[in-house]
Amino acid sequence: MGSQTLGYLVVIIVCHGLSVPAIIPDRGGCVQIEWVANWTDVADVNNMHLFENPGELIDGVAVRDMLQLAGLAWNLRSWQEIAGLLCVSYGPLLNGLVGNNSIRRACEPILSSLSEKNENLSIYDSCMRASIDSGVSRVSVGRIYLYNTYNEDLNNLQTVLNLSPTALELLGWIGPSALSFNLYGTCSTLRILLSRSTPVANIIDKLQDITIHPLAVVLKSDTFREICHKPSPRDDEVLALAIVDGLSDLTDRPFCQFLSTSPTLEASKDRATTIIGNAEVVLTDISTCQKLLTKLSINGDDYFHDIFNMITSTTWRLTRDREELCTNISIAFSSDSRYIPTAYVLPPGTSLDQFRFWETPGELLPGFYFGKALDIAGAFLRADTLEDGMVLFCDVFEDFISDLNPKYNIPRITRMCTSLRESQFGELEDACLDFLSNSPDSQNQSQYNYQYVPVFSTNSRFNGYYLLATYIEFYRRLLQPTRISPEDTCEGLDTYFRSDNNLQSLTRLAVDVALKATIPIVNEICENYREMYDYYDKSDCCGTFPTLEMNIRSFILAHFGFASRDQLCRHIADGIDPGSGRATDKAVMSLQKEALRFLTNEQRCLALYLPFHRLWGESGSSRDANEVFSTYTGYDSADELCEELRQFFATKTCGIQRLEMNEE
Repeated sequence: MGSQTLGYLVVIIVCHGLSVPAIIPDRGGCVQIEWVANWTDVADVNNMHLFENPGELIDGVAVRDMLQLAGLAWNLRSWQEIAGLLCVSYGPLLNGLVGNNSIRRACEPILSSLSEKNENLSIYDSCMRASIDSGVSRVSVGRIYLYNTYNEDLNNLQTVLNLSPTALELLGWIGPSALSFNLYGTCSTLRILLSRSTPVANIIDKLQDITIHPLAVVLKSDTFREICHKPSPRDDEVLALAIVDGLSDLTDRPFCQFLSTSPTLEASKDRATTIIGNAEVVLTDISTCQKLLTKLSINGDDYFHDIFNMITSTTWRLTRDREELCTNISIAFSSDSRYIPTAYVLPPGTSLDQFRFWETPGELLPGFYFGKALDIAGAFLRADTLEDGMVLFCDVFEDFISDLNPKYNIPRITRMCTSLRESQFGELEDACLDFLSNSPDSQNQSQYNYQYVPVFSTNSRFNGYYLLATYIEFYRRLLQPTRISPEDTCEGLDTYFRSDNNLQSLTRLAVDVALKATIPIVNEICENYREMYDYYDKSDCCGTFPTLEMNIRSFILAHFGFASRDQLCRHIADGIDPGSGRATDKAVMSLQKEALRFLTNEQRCLALYLPFHRLWGESGSSRDANEVFSTYTGYDSADELCEELRQFFATKTCGIQRLEMNEE
């Protein structure tokens, strides 16, 4: 297929209108589509010219036809009917272009099923064939976007298969903020978790569940397999195996023997579940703790033993020392612990500049020993909520951290701890961003506080990850996969294809996901609008920025039906949950409804045209805006287009169930 043919193929896919479908109007108050395609219709791409006639993208394919087709698809009851409409409309043309009757083979089962009023057609096999032949499923989960644009190290589908279950669980738990990989995402995630008043133990349990899959992947990886086959593995590799074995049940086979059986992923998940579970049990069960230390004493070398001794002031080689350490750990993490938090301050006459770390085994800071760290960690895990746990750290370390760099730290640490104690999580998020982005050691310092909003991030990789996370969130909610793979994608598409969902539900889901991700960002823009305006007005990035800003603002206000920016910003601010900082469901539903109103409301549709008309007039073009509009749409005026758009999207289609009712 030549380059010219490929170029026109996209035009035909998007543009071919209602010249082919057999439409039977006004049967029982609806439009009936006859599910028959004319497979003798072949496109002559050599004679196709864009906009040769006003309002026609190519010869015989008018914008009016496209809008009518979109209106019909909008009101069809299922994706099977939408696929049938597309097959009837331009299936024959695509079949002639692609060749090999591949389009016809895909369309005929759909059309046959619709003609027989059978709604249980499966597309799984066809989807898998398309995935294998063309890699569509890889593209559909953002492979090109992620691999080629943002992370060149992730260069194969297996990486996505390994990482995606964890990413999907994080999205379901926290949302796109958890995967935005920037300061905004870090502080936003903290605010979300704090606002839920969740016990720390429950958060730990959730993190353990999320960790099972990636740990299972690591356990059955070639890396561990190679370690097991090395005649003389490195010391750190020996220690890793000792930890894995030590955290496995004693009835289990040694880990290398386990790997020799080529375990399945599910078997590795079972092993990972045991390891993670025992890692928690070690903290409260003396026997399990001793088993782990005994394993380390057998396999750990002098270097790692010395590190262990410097941190804990305990040797793992002597039985009595192992017993003493495990007893102290179990007491610290026990619900019976009597630890009362006290503020840590540097002992008189000492400073961190003079302190020699690890000179005294177990002394982590001047006068602060490993046993005290155990008590604090145990109290944190017992906290009723994450907020209580973080207040504990403030009670202990606020003064110490402030004194390290008084000029910088005191106002910021005080702000963070005060907002925690007063449950002001929005203030805490701002303080978190201020502390991290303006740290003397940070490379993320920003001149304007609105720049931590991903849309205006100075680092495009951050911006890209946030957008990618939002896109994957749409994929997750649409198909409900357990991982991102061709199999899960096709299984989800097959289920969705046979469900009661249609183009309206898909559009509303896409708008819902987009609004949930962008409403908090728009709220940040509203709060810092003057600073943003001044910055871009002084820069050379956007030409005449005041004119551009006015037209973009006018379009957004017209699209959502607001009279002014202040009115929009007040609505946005009211739609932000004061705890989590996320958009409320009520706000999302309200803006979603307004975003789609132009399809059925002539006045809203017409309002969208006015910013274009004004922007075109200010562009300096010699062509009149009305002339351009007529050339590319075929309509004499926006009023005419908007009136027909409303009619097209109000068209009722009979559908399978309606036809059955009419026949009765």
